[in-house]
Amino acid sequence: MTVPGGSPVDPNPYQPPRAPDDEGRRNLFVLAAVGAFLASLYWALVTALLAFGIAKGSMEGTALILPVVLVAMYASRGYRIWKGDADAARGILWLHGLGMVMAVIHMTSGAAQVAALHGVKIAIHIFGLITAYLAQRSR
Repeated sequence: MTVPGGSPVDPNPYQPPRAPDDEGRRNLFVLAAVGAFLASLYWALVTALLAFGIAKGSMEGTALILPVVLVAMYASRGYRIWKGDADAARGILWLHGLGMVMAVIHMTSGAAQVAALHGVKIAIHIFGLITAYLAQRSR
């Protein structure tokens, strides 16, 4: 809604006026947080598969250390990004970038099923990289 002078008016007169692009910035942070949470979920699933392998006796328990750390890192950064922390969005760029590079390296040296899993991981990292970059740039 606009007044005759052409300036935007907030539809609720009891709330302070907002800049029109604040909602767009918030959406970018929400999307960047979704990318971080998707990466955390991916690593949680990998952790569950590794735990299953450990329970069967085909793997050592130390194989769980890195996936658990990655679950915590992505989830904590996702939470901070959700709250609007531009520094967390900048920091997760490194995590997504490194994760994507490692996925490409592992994709070329694995079986077809592993390559498909890494393809999903690469898609998550590309989404996360783009949204985190746009979010941290908007602040």
